[in-house]
Amino acid sequence: MRPLLLIPKEIKSVFYHLIANILWIILAILCAQSMARAQATEVYAGDERYGIDLMWYKFIRYEDGNNSPWLFFSRNRANSDYIKSPTLFGSTNAISYNFSNGIGIVSVASFLNAGVIAKAGVQYVHSTENTLIFGWLVADIQEKGGIDMFVLLRYQPQLMDKWKIFSQCELFPVYNPKTDILNAVQRLRLGLRYNAIAGGIMVDLQQIGKDFSAMSSTENIGLFIRYDF
Repeated sequence: MRPLLLIPKEIKSVFYHLIANILWIILAILCAQSMARAQATEVYAGDERYGIDLMWYKFIRYEDGNNSPWLFFSRNRANSDYIKSPTLFGSTNAISYNFSNGIGIVSVASFLNAGVIAKAGVQYVHSTENTLIFGWLVADIQEKGGIDMFVLLRYQPQLMDKWKIFSQCELFPVYNPKTDILNAVQRLRLGLRYNAIAGGIMVDLQQIGKDFSAMSSTENIGLFIRYDF
C-alpha cells in the first residue's frame, strides 16, 4: 500500500475535501442539536452527493399533556459532492396554528447559503400511527416574490412483528414569477423499518428552468439510513 504522501495531488485534494466536508457536516449537526434535539436523523450517500438530514416535527403541548393547535417544524440539511464544491446548508423552520380540520396558518423562515428568506401561507397536516400527510403553500414576504409548495407524504404499513415498510415522498417546487423560473425537487425513500431504524434506497431529483421541455435536471441515487428518536 502506497503512503499517503506518494498519492497524486488530485486524489489527495479530493480526499482532504471529503474529510473537510464531513467535519463541516458534523459541526452542522452539533449546532442544530444545540437548538433542538432532532426527532429523526437521516444519513445518505448517493452516486453524486452525500449528506445528513435532521428533522423536528412536534405539536406544542399544554400543561396537561394534550396537543395545542401550535405545530413546530424544523428541517436542517447539509450535503456535498465528492469533489471540491462547497458544502450546501439549508435550515427551514416553521410555526403554524392548525384548526381541527387540519388546515392551518403557517410562518416559515428558511436559512440558506444565500441568506434568510421569510415566508407565510397556509398549511395542511394529517397524521396517524403509520401515515403522515403534511405540507404548505407559502409566498415570500420580502420583495423576492417566490412561491413555493412543500409536501411530505409518509406511509409505513406493518409487515411483521417489529418490521414495517418505510416509504416517503417529498415534493418541493419553488416558482419565481419575476424570473419565470421553476426549481422543483423530489426526494423519494423506500426501504424497511425495524423499530426506530429504517434504511433502503434513496432517489433525489431536481429540475430547473423556464420551459418544461427544456429544463435541466440532476439526480442522486443511493442508500439511506434513518433513526427516529
